[in-house]
Amino acid sequence: SWLPAAMAAPTPVSALVHSSTLVSAGVYLLIRFNIILSTSWLGQLLLLLSGLTMFMAGLGANFEFDLKKIIALSTLSQLGLMMSILSMGFF
Repeated sequence: SWLPAAMAAPTPVSALVHSSTLVSAGVYLLIRFNIILSTSWLGQLLLLLSGLTMFMAGLGANFEFDLKKIIALSTLSQLGLMMSILSMGFF
């Protein structure tokens, strides 16, 4: 829920740059520690959560009218896609 709120900030370009940096850093860390996800039950939990994230972000984007929030929810859906790929053991 923080990503659409950050995109509605007074300076949306700055908010987008900062949120993209944080998202990229988080995905990079998960790629580095992917062995932990593939050898425990955390991978299955991450797959469930990422699937719910993709579904809820896509559903929420269908009912928004503000273009900045639609872009933010699309970014969140893509983040869920990246997390689901990682939880299945792929890079």
